[in-house]
Amino acid sequence: MKTTYKSAKGVGVWTIVGITVIYNVFMIVLINFINSYEIFNLFKLAFIAVNAYQIYYIIICGTLKYSMDEENLYITSMFKFKNEKIPFKNIRMYQKSKGYIKGVKLSGYGKSKFAIGRSFIHKVGRTYMFVTSTKNVIYLKTDDITYGISPENFQEFELKIQERHIENLQWENKLNKGVELRKEPKFLVPFIIAAIIVLMLTLNPIIMYLYGNLPDRMPLSFNPNFIAVEFGTGKQFAFKQMTYGLLNMGLLFCMYYAAYIFSKYDKKVFYKFIYTALVVAAFFLIMQIRILCTFK
Repeated sequence: MKTTYKSAKGVGVWTIVGITVIYNVFMIVLINFINSYEIFNLFKLAFIAVNAYQIYYIIICGTLKYSMDEENLYITSMFKFKNEKIPFKNIRMYQKSKGYIKGVKLSGYGKSKFAIGRSFIHKVGRTYMFVTSTKNVIYLKTDDITYGISPENFQEFELKIQERHIENLQWENKLNKGVELRKEPKFLVPFIIAAIIVLMLTLNPIIMYLYGNLPDRMPLSFNPNFIAVEFGTGKQFAFKQMTYGLLNMGLLFCMYYAAYIFSKYDKKVFYKFIYTALVVAAFFLIMQIRILCTFK
């Protein structure tokens, strides 16, 4: 039979809702002043992605609960956005904490007053955080990672943990050495794809111009409805697209080094950085292809 504990109430949900409202107001106002097709669509993509991200964490933070039976601890939320199963036999020890969370957020949401996602916590180490309130936090250490949770009825929950012969102890935490990114397929494959896309974005219009495959008159700017508002020569178009390519190249290298730095904290989150560069590069390439197909 499972015993279920709700997550302690905190400021998490209201914080995320407030940030979402401010973000949406800002974006809606800003979009009305944008008169560039590329930037307008980039903002639309960001608007959709960020709202999906916000709603995802609002649901998790508002519906998080912890359950346990004789053998396992379960951390779940609505729609199974979070659905963790931790065997008690894998939990080596635990420790408690009160007050602000001290650490580095690696992924997810929150920081000092609540945290959902992966963090590197001071004196705890790599931690998968499911903490909605910092009034009482319990950290459960396994061989792979530590889990941070904040159940209501904290004392009762702690007694249940102790009944499983799990002791309250301190442990050392150490940073990993930097990962050799070239040996990680989860990172290397999207990096290579992103690099190829950036090269295509940069070189394709230049090659087309040099071989005379671009019209003498090409659009340089569009309004949000994809109506050309400024024209120039094929050379100007090629160099403008090359500029977009170089900017994406800079973003790609920034994400590469960000991934390397974060790999010291947690080897399971660093590869996500490269997907940012991949999505942005793909977006600009699609825009370029659409322009070429329409006006070539």
